[in-house]
Formats: sequence, structure tokens, C-alpha cells
Amino acid sequence: MGRPCAGPSATGCWSSPTTCARVACGGRKDLIPMPIDDINRTLARTINVGPDYGAQAEQGWTVPFGARTLDLITDAGFSAVRLCLCWAAHTGDGHRIDPAMLEAVAEAADLAEERGLALVLSNFLDPELIADPPAHLDRLLSITDQVARRFADRPDSLVLEAFAEPREALDPRWNDYVRRMLTVLRAADPTRAVIIGPESYNNQRTLPRLELPADDANLIVTVHQYWPITFTMQGEEWLGQTPFGDPRSWLGNTWDGTADQRAELTAGFDAIAAWATTAHRPIFLGEFGTTDHADLESRVRWTAFNRELAEERGFSWGAWSFGPTFPLYDQSAGAWNQPLLKALGL
Repeated sequence: MGRPCAGPSATGCWSSPTTCARVACGGRKDLIPMPIDDINRTLARTINVGPDYGAQAEQGWTVPFGARTLDLITDAGFSAVRLCLCWAAHTGDGHRIDPAMLEAVAEAADLAEERGLALVLSNFLDPELIADPPAHLDRLLSITDQVARRFADRPDSLVLEAFAEPREALDPRWNDYVRRMLTVLRAADPTRAVIIGPESYNNQRTLPRLELPADDANLIVTVHQYWPITFTMQGEEWLGQTPFGDPRSWLGNTWDGTADQRAELTAGFDAIAAWATTAHRPIFLGEFGTTDHADLESRVRWTAFNRELAEERGFSWGAWSFGPTFPLYDQSAGAWNQPLLKALGL
């Protein structure tokens, strides 16, 4: 995978000429969109961040977000940020997004652009939609429309993710809802890069069931990778009971990089690459990471191997997360986890 744009050129545009063809240096769109594969390359080294904008749904897994956080991310060598945004938690009457929330995210987009960071705005966490999709479809489509229109004049370095990790009651409806969201989104912003993933938490095993419009070339497909969860999520009690047992019983599991362990993960990445080749879609490994309940040596091995598998196949990737869950940055110590950064090739 080629190294993505490192930042703005002296003219203030991103250094890719195709980006500047679409986006004037003042941020106004022209007519030529940046090729989708090039946009995906700007996400080559992404970090996931949950920003705390004050909603109850954001408590416990988010961080204060602003210029300092973005400076840390830039200095560490990441190329992009995936902002995990609880849009639904900031809606009111008529499904209107709180203007203060929109303004805060617009400010984040400004700060990212100033630092040469690509930015993914991910529609994240809507438990009501997951539990009862028909009852909350109108809100989903309204959020999609408002966000698309609010950020339609942004450069190609801003990417929208329609909805992260569809699951449960949403699974059998997902392809229909994808079509509906894209119809709304394309009416507002015809050529914006949009991230879509398969059902069941963006599980790669469900990629064959994902249906995308053949005439929409500006789509990036995402998958999330936490396998084996008995290692990556050991001790994470919020999971509750799983088909693999109680996460507390997994404490002490290691990932040693044995031939069998490597072969298992390699087969999964090969399956993703084969699907992508057939579907003619770029892949963004939108989330991968390990709990800090696991031993650091195993975390480093697992992280490095997953990152290498992604890069060898031309996938961009997004590490989970800045913090406080599966943290790459220790806020109390004010320091990055250097072994994990090295495992990410940074």
C-alpha cells in the first residue's frame, strides 16, 4: 500500500492532484471526485475516537475531543480519524440533530483538515434502531440526510459511514436500509465517499450477503476484526454471556502467533480480499484491537499480524482505539503505548 497524503501542500490543498481537482483550496467542490481507491488510501492508518459530546450514550467509552487530541494523533503518524458519533442521541423533535452537535463536528472537521488528516464521520450506536428498526427508520434517514447536507461542501478527505455495526433485528433488513440511506445521501451529495459494511457487527463472514448498488462507485466496504474474541475481549464483562462463554473465563488467554493461529487469521483476510476482488470494492478494516486485560506481548503480536495482513492486501485500517477502551493512548499517564504504536508500524 502506498503512503497516503502526509498533509496539505503549500497551496493548502491535499497533495493528491485528484483531490485538488474536486476541492478548491477554500474547500468548495469542483466537478472531478477523487478516485475511491485513492480516498481509501487516505484512511491507510486510521485511529478510532469516540468523542464525548455530553449524551448519556457517550459515557464510559469516549474522550474529550479537540485540537490537542488531533495534535497527538497527527504527531503519532496516523493518517486519519474515525469519529464514532452518537447522532441519534443528539436528536430532538422531528429527528432534528442538535445544532450544537453539528457545529461541534464541523469544528472537528476543520481541525482535522488543518492537520492534513482524513476524517470518517461514523453514525455509531443507536440501540433503539437495533432493537426495532421499522420504528426508527425515519430517524435514521433523517440523520443521514442532515449529515450529508451539512458536510456536502467538505473536501474528499471527509468520508461518511452510513451506520456502524448493524446487527440483531437490523440484519434481515440491512440491504433494504442500505438502499434507502444511499438514496437519501446521494440526493444531498452525489459523489461523497461512503463506508458501508455487512451485517452482524460488520462481520467478514456475512460479506456475501451484502448488496450494494452496482452504479455507485463511491463506496468503501468495511469489516471489523476482533477474532479470536476469547483473546481480544477477555475480561470485557459488558459482553455478557456469549456462545464462547463468560468473558471473565477468558482472562489469561494469549495469542502466541503459532502456525495455526496465523493460518486462521490469514484465511479470513484472504476471504475478504477474494470478495473485494469479485465485488470491485476497496476494503477498510474499520476496527481491530485488543483489550488491555490481555498481556502486552500477545497484544503486540496480534496487532502487528493483523496490520500486516491488511496492508499486504491493500486494505486501509482503523485501530480501536485512542481510548479509554482498548486504549492506545494512556490519558492518565499522558503517553502512547509505544509497543502497540510500533506494532501498527508507526
